[in-house]
Amino acid sequence: MHVEKPVFIVAAPRSGSTLLFETLSRHQQLWSFGDEGHGWIEDYPQLRPLPGGVASNRLTEAHLTEELIEKLRADMLAALVDHQGRALTEDQQVVRVVEKTPKNCLRIPFINAIYPDARYIYLYRDPRENIASIMEGWRHQRFVTYREIRTPHGFWCFLRPPGWQRMVNAPLADIAAYQWALSHNIMLDDLAAIDPGRWMVCSFEAFVQDPVTTVQALESFAGVAHDEALAAHCSRPLPYSRYTHTPPAQDKWRVHEAEIRRVFPKIRPIVERINEGIALPGYPLETGVP
Repeated sequence: MHVEKPVFIVAAPRSGSTLLFETLSRHQQLWSFGDEGHGWIEDYPQLRPLPGGVASNRLTEAHLTEELIEKLRADMLAALVDHQGRALTEDQQVVRVVEKTPKNCLRIPFINAIYPDARYIYLYRDPRENIASIMEGWRHQRFVTYREIRTPHGFWCFLRPPGWQRMVNAPLADIAAYQWALSHNIMLDDLAAIDPGRWMVCSFEAFVQDPVTTVQALESFAGVAHDEALAAHCSRPLPYSRYTHTPPAQDKWRVHEAEIRRVFPKIRPIVERINEGIALPGYPLETGVP
């Protein structure tokens, strides 16, 4: 029994990756952890950003040994469930997987060393909406990841990119923009180093507007059969994801418009980089805040 061509959704926090994951994990050929797989990696203390561990959530092949690779492969197999929540059985020889944990956007070389045939869905959401959603998550303290770190805005939320230490006392919009920008810069660097046939861009906005077409494209990319039951699910209004904080609304980000306008010049270079390197429906995004 082995995992073949696992699909990892890589995205900044609050990019809509939970909704995409919950949709794809309904596919009858795909197995998953059933939720975010934080423990798959962070159950190993040396891989956590704690004293005695690593400095951030950034992991590369240098953090692996052959023994650890085998353990992580076995751990994944032991934790997988199918689209109905049933555990693997011994008669399942080749296992196809979809996984989504936001910290994995900083771990592509690490994952690639474990699964050299892995596939990556690079999910991109309008940064204004994305940063506003990160700010909301911080303010409501629903996504605390490290309670040993206190900030003026509460306990540390979401991922810890390289250099996070200098952001501990920063304004909340700056922290959110930093988390968003570092996630995308690192993802684009890492994806550029692997075969372009092994990663695909997905616009969250396009997915929400036309989930049927998006999922068909993702099925083809992943190399799994078309799932009629999943297509029927996508033809109806998608349910809110389990981590939805407030219902979606047009221009919801404008609640934080003044703060986003202030930090937008800091992220403009990465927005321009995305515009230059990736063709998405409805893009390029404006490099200012309308």
